[in-house]
Amino acid sequence: MASDTVSDGELLARFLDGDEASFTALVVRHEDRIFALALRMTGDRSDALEATQETFISAFRRAKMFRGESAFGTWLYSIGVNACRDLLRKKKRSPVPTETLPEPVQTGPSDEDLALTRLDLARALDELAEEYRQAVVMHDVGGIPYEEIALRLGVPVGTVKSRISRGRRLLAGLLEQEPEGRTSKEMT
Repeated sequence: MASDTVSDGELLARFLDGDEASFTALVVRHEDRIFALALRMTGDRSDALEATQETFISAFRRAKMFRGESAFGTWLYSIGVNACRDLLRKKKRSPVPTETLPEPVQTGPSDEDLALTRLDLARALDELAEEYRQAVVMHDVGGIPYEEIALRLGVPVGTVKSRISRGRRLLAGLLEQEPEGRTSKEMT
């Protein structure tokens, strides 16, 4: 039976029974979406590749912990968001020495501002209730259509649209709040 006709749940069950090729099939099935998520969150192709790799390594190690409360793709997206967040934090803590960098030409927001914005977004997403976070990340970050999200989450399409709308409003409110430890000068 071709792996594209087998559900994620069945592939995961096969993997847990010792069939490593089933995990490879899951990677092939989800790698484009996870990479797109990582690229949108990090803004850098190299970082996105690293975060994508970390996502699948983590999923491989934690596969036994998947409880099936949400779709496998949703669980994987959560791991991907966390991998991106961890990578962005790590990059913020260990910057490249400035004496090795050429003088930048400022044409838009600085890399530091973009990194702070990404961290703010990751923190705000983390504060959203799971039902809103899943819907927003799957649609706005992953580009998944409403109908597919509804199938994955097991809810009506109208509920998905409502969760996305409410999640966006809540996110906007959270992003307007000034994060602790940042001054208003840093926010401008």
